[in-house]
Amino acid sequence: MSDSVALAIGRAKVTTDQDGIERLRAENAGLREELGKLREVMARREERTRRILQAALEGFHLVGLDGKILDCNPFFASTLGYDRSELLGMDIGQVDQRPPEELAAAIAEIRAKGAARFVARHVRKDGVPVDVEVSSHLVSLEDEQFFSSFSHPITEQLRREQALRESEQKFRAIFDETSMFISLLTPEGHLLECNRTMADFTGALPRGGEGEPIWEAPFWGDTGDAAEHVRACVQKAGAGASSSCEVELHGPGGRVATLDVKMKPILDTSGKTVLVIAEGYDVTELRRAEAERASLQERMIDAQEATIRELSTPLIPLDEGILVMPLVGRLDRVRIGQLLERLLQGVVAQRAATVILDVTGVPMVDAEIADALIRAAQAVKLLGAEVILTGVGPEVAQTMVGIGTDFREIITLSSLQSGLHHALGRSRRGGSSGSARRRDRR
Repeated sequence: MSDSVALAIGRAKVTTDQDGIERLRAENAGLREELGKLREVMARREERTRRILQAALEGFHLVGLDGKILDCNPFFASTLGYDRSELLGMDIGQVDQRPPEELAAAIAEIRAKGAARFVARHVRKDGVPVDVEVSSHLVSLEDEQFFSSFSHPITEQLRREQALRESEQKFRAIFDETSMFISLLTPEGHLLECNRTMADFTGALPRGGEGEPIWEAPFWGDTGDAAEHVRACVQKAGAGASSSCEVELHGPGGRVATLDVKMKPILDTSGKTVLVIAEGYDVTELRRAEAERASLQERMIDAQEATIRELSTPLIPLDEGILVMPLVGRLDRVRIGQLLERLLQGVVAQRAATVILDVTGVPMVDAEIADALIRAAQAVKLLGAEVILTGVGPEVAQTMVGIGTDFREIITLSSLQSGLHHALGRSRRGGSSGSARRRDRR
């Protein structure tokens, strides 16, 4: 190869090497530009994450495997009443109130599982405890490991939950211990739950299910009437209207209670019935007392009527063998029957020989009354006594004559006084022998 050719080849090689260097320089510049952009992106992302954590309304803190706090956001620090700088480097055990062994077990669980969610009690700088819910993760970054934890206070939440539990316990105590028979039903009438009073009396389970409707339960008896009343009540309440009925509830051992049942619908915001509350008031003793009172009242009425009958038809013994029955007011069929009954009983009981019927106080005598007086006189005569009718006024006398009343069986006198004289005179004339003859006739 000649020198000129070698020189040309050398020049070409130098040119090629120079071009390669330029290309590499251009590529390096491009890579440096891309790297700068990536660094800017990473910086923006890091800043965005930092700002998010700084502004978050949830605590964030990093804890090393040795238990030291590596970093935290302002919310975590403010929740505990510290400055961020005071917390950095502090042992987590100074913040977490759990016993050391329990805290160590929690850290071991996070390391084993990689993550855990738990409730802890942190202590503020002023010593006030703060209940928090913590979500902690084990983070591995190259040759470094630490715990990344988010937390938020739940003291108020726990207080509300405790208040809700206490309220529920109070409601449950009232629900179970009340003397009322209470059941919760679906709108279709299926038993969801009943209180202890209902369960103890009927033997039903406190919590029911979606089985048969409550009116098909065995504790309504065998007649079917109670079940129909309950079914009608449930259907009315299920339709959105309050309802009531009175039924008998049967329990084991032949126990029976009369219940005044009130059913009320519970409506949702759209007005649809979602639940029916059935409240049964035990009115067994009340109904028994009402029945006794009605029976007593009926007996009192009977006694009053008997007293009135006696007062309206008084039978007065005046002397041995003489009875007087003064009649006052209007006579009707019922009173005439009472008069005759009392008159005959008195004649027998008093062994009377003479009965004076005084009609001075009777305003009107019609054919029926006149006939009744004649029949009374005849009945008394059959018992061995005679009847004297006194006090017949002009109007009554005219009425009796007008209707053709036959008074041959009765002695009539104008006044009660004259009747008494007649009866007493007859008694004295008859003497003891007369009385003996009357007793013989009887």
